Amino acid sequence: MMNQSDSKNINILVIDPDEDFAQNVQMFLEDTYSVGIRQGIEYLDYTIILKQIKLIILDVESVDYDVIELLNQIRSNHEYVKIIIMYTYFLSDKEFEKTLIKHADDLISKPFDVTLLKNKVDSLLLPA
Repeated sequence: MMNQSDSKNINILVIDPDEDFAQNVQMFLEDTYSVGIRQGIEYLDYTIILKQIKLIILDVESVDYDVIELLNQIRSNHEYVKIIIMYTYFLSDKEFEKTLIKHADDLISKPFDVTLLKNKVDSLLLPA
């Protein structure tokens, strides 16, 4: 069984253009995990390797096929990385939506109950 000090060695990255929101997510999860935040997806491959990221919580607010390309790259290069997609609403582009869902390990709509987020994170990262 993993204890809290073991889980602090699990690195999570929250990517959200709203820095205040990302900081709130960080504050809620940092009791259990090591959590970093950033606003953009630049150099993400390098960050995953350097920081040994195990979970990415990614905000998707608009149809952006660069995000799909990024998710494809993560799945190809870092199969062990789990992905939670945060969204305010699903977009009108149904093909984009289906592709996004295919790449996510879980989804959560914003605003959300922080306990629900914690449960989703724990279920992806902690052994049963």
